[in-house]
This record gives sequence, C-alpha cells and structure tokens, in this order.
Amino acid sequence: MFNFAAPGTPRVPTFNNAELRFMLDILRANTKSTFTWLIVLGIVVVFAINFGPGSLSKGGGGFSGGQAAYAARVNGKSIPASEWERQYRQLYQLFQQQAGDAFTRELADQLGLPSQAMDQIVDRELVVQEARRRGLVVGKDELTTAVHAIPAFQDGGRFSFALYEESARAMYGSAGKFEAALKDDLLYQKMMAAVRSTVKISDAEVRDAWEGEADRASLQFVRVPLAAAEAAVKVTPDEVKAFAAKEEARIAKFHQDNAARFDQKKKVRVRHVLAKVAQGGDETAAKKRISDAQARLAKGEDFAKVAQALSEDDATKARGGELGLVSEGLFDDAFAKAALALEKGQVSEPVRSASGWHLLKADDVVPAKTIPLDAAREGIARELLLEDRAAALARERAQAALDAAKAGRPLAAVKVGTQTAAPEDTGPFVRSSPFVPKVGEAQGLLADAFAAKAGQVLPRIYDTPSGPVVAVVKLRESPDAKAFDAQREAVATRLRNRKESQVQGAWLKALRADAKIETNSGLLAAAANARGE
Repeated sequence: MFNFAAPGTPRVPTFNNAELRFMLDILRANTKSTFTWLIVLGIVVVFAINFGPGSLSKGGGGFSGGQAAYAARVNGKSIPASEWERQYRQLYQLFQQQAGDAFTRELADQLGLPSQAMDQIVDRELVVQEARRRGLVVGKDELTTAVHAIPAFQDGGRFSFALYEESARAMYGSAGKFEAALKDDLLYQKMMAAVRSTVKISDAEVRDAWEGEADRASLQFVRVPLAAAEAAVKVTPDEVKAFAAKEEARIAKFHQDNAARFDQKKKVRVRHVLAKVAQGGDETAAKKRISDAQARLAKGEDFAKVAQALSEDDATKARGGELGLVSEGLFDDAFAKAALALEKGQVSEPVRSASGWHLLKADDVVPAKTIPLDAAREGIARELLLEDRAAALARERAQAALDAAKAGRPLAAVKVGTQTAAPEDTGPFVRSSPFVPKVGEAQGLLADAFAAKAGQVLPRIYDTPSGPVVAVVKLRESPDAKAFDAQREAVATRLRNRKESQVQGAWLKALRADAKIETNSGLLAAAANARGE
C-alpha cells in the first residue's frame, strides 16, 4: 500500500512485553480470524504511513532479488513482485521493531506474514478497481496537497520541488509514475472510508460489548506435549508394515497432500552481486560495476566480500549477497535459468533482470528428487503410526490429570517420557477474547471457562495443536454495572473499530468472490527458500 506521512500523523505504536506476547499469541492461534484482520490492519496502516512505499524508505533485494515478474494478477492487471516484497518488509519490520531479536523469519511464517502481504496487495488493487468503477476520482488539488504533505519531499519544513522530482525519479522512474501510484492510494483511502461510513452501532451493542470485556476469568492448566509423547513412543518394523497394509488410503492421501515434500525441484543456493538499473535508465554505470566485480573475482577475491563491497541489493549485501535457494518458477526466467545452470562453486556470466545486472555464484546445488508413493509408503506409515500412538499416550496422561483434579487433588505436573509438563497460569482474559492466552485454539474451552465458577475443574480434555489440555478455573469476575458509564465511550470506539474491520473484511471478501485473481505462489515459497527451508 502506498501511504504517506501527513501532518499530525500518529507515530508508530509501541507495545510493552506483555502486550506484544498477547498480540503474537492472538496471531499464532487465529491468523485467519476477523479479530486478527483488525489487529493486522490497524497496526500496518499506522506503520505504513511512516514506512510504506510512499515514505521513500530504501528497498531492493528481498526474497526474489527483484526477479519475479509479477506477484499477482487481478482482473487481468499485473501487480509487480516488488509490491509484495515491499508489503512483506513492512509487516516484518513492524513486528521486528516490537519484538527485537525474538522475532524471526520462522515466526513470521508461523504468523502467515508472507500470505498476509499477498492478500493485502491483492485487496488494495481490488479496492482501487472498484473505486474507479464507482466513479471516484482524485482531483488535482487533492493530489497536490498530498504530495506537499509528504515529509520526504520537504526541506527545512517546506516543500522542495527539486527534492520531490529527484526522490520520485529514484523510486518510480519519474514523477508521473509516482503520482499515478499516489492517486491509487488516495482512491483506496476514499473507497475504504466510504465503506467504513456505513457502520452504525447501537447502545445495546455497546452494552453487550462492555459486558464481554468486563467478564473476566483466568485458568490454571497443564498441557501434555505431543512432541514429548512422540519421543516416548516406539514402533517396530512389523507394526509399521501392518499399519501400511491397513491404512493404504490414508497413506496415499498424505503423499498427495504433501506433494512438495515428495516431488522436489532442483534448487541452487545462490549469492549475487546486483547493479541496479532504473526503468528506462542508462545501463553504463551498472555494466561497469559488474565488470569491476568480475575483475576482483578474477584476482581471487572472495565472492561474498565482493558482494558486500559492490552489490546494490541492500537486503542481501550485508550477508555477502546470499539469496538462498533458487528454483524454477520463483524468479524471472533469465535469472532462474542462469542460476540453475551453475555447478557448485561456479560464477555466472552477467545476467540481466528487471532490476539490473547480476553476477551469480552457486554455493550449493540440491538435485531434483521425486519420491513415488511406493518408495515413501513405509516412511509415511511410520510417521503416521508414531503420531497416532503419541496422541493416544498424551490423551491417557491428560485423562489421568483430569481424574486426579476431579478427585480434589491440585493440578499436578505430568511426566511424559523424559519430559515433565508443569501447570501454567493463563493470566486474566475476557469473555470477548478470541481464545485463551497461552493455550491457543481449543474448541469449547472459552465457553466452559465462563460457564464455571472459581475453583471448578473444567469438565473435559481440550485438544490443541501442540497437545491436550486440562484446566481449573482460578478467577471469575462478573461485570460491575456501576462502571459502565465511565467506560462507555472507550468501549464504543473499540466496538466501532471492530465492526468497521468486519464490514471491510466482508466487503473485500465479496469483491474477491467476483474477481479473477491469480497469485504467484512461487513468491511465497521463495520466502522459505531464502532461508534454506
């Protein structure tokens, strides 16, 4: 999304550690929910105002090194891959600012950031197209006001036309292309403001929302970890063979559902030196930079050091130009063809891509590998049998813990194999929470917790992706009607924001249903390949 910083724009929000953990817990447990959409949309909008494409922050490189021709096609219109990379960086940098070193690429994947970035650029294009269809326009005065308000174009607090032209040319090739992108962003904002304006909330809704926020509980729980149970169980070769004979259909479905695991394309782990060329710009300087790199390599200099010195890919130069694993379909044809033709240790001839000229070096080559069902059958059978036995063992331990708690004994630690799972506290949470903190998704747990009293053992075992849970209610606080008036306005604001997000989500879903959308799934795979996964 192309955003700009207007006077009075709020600063990027900060969170304390508890708030950050809660936000990440919400995203891990419920990445596709409306509540998640609200959080992501809210924080990304504030962040993008200061750091979006319109902020003229430095870009380049990324997972595709600027190579992939497109990120998505929406009703026939292509969205450049650079827009997806830019949106992903915005999301990633926001969370990294808050979590510091605790936020990793792996956690970004768990939260679904690559897919969210793709969804956001597709949604933006859909909204802009719909705005045009409805006749919304951005006038010359609106555009001028927006341009003059961007801090990146100001010198000493005053708009600088020279700085504007120079910056717009550097980022978009020309002021005209910059203004076209800005017009689209203003159209997007107009259209979404019109959608939000349809939201109305009643006093009864505010009261219900307040009660949902004021009704609180906390739990003590113990989770039996499936990973520990899986490490504790054993299977024999004869048991695996018997399982394979009995569960042929299940094994075949697993093989089909995990096709990428059993049919792997050739991959090459690549470093590169990039010499950028602006769209329609002169290539002389870029070619000289690549020639200089070749000369240094010919003298025996290490490729990584040459990349650190000469590459213009800001995202990879600090790590010696390392791009990660390249495979067919993830990069543009010329780049991928050159990379996949290399042997381990070999350096390519100069390669031209959409972003400029490159030299490539193959650090490693991973041959293509196809594992047919017959060859994979025994391994799949063993994996599934271990999973089944681990689940049974974990549930057995959870049932013992539940029976002991119902008999009046305190919730105790559960030992599974060599590991011991100790009881934990959720801390207080409200009835309107999307899930129970620290527990995550567990069907029926929220409802049972708020139907119980303090000290009560919850009636059953609750399944979660990482293992079954047994819980006891520690705290129950009911709403105090006397506090409603003082909190009414704040609750109404939160409710309005939530409903606006829901309305926007439903409206966007309807737009998607009527649209022709094609996304480049290779870009999402490249996010993992860049880390060697």
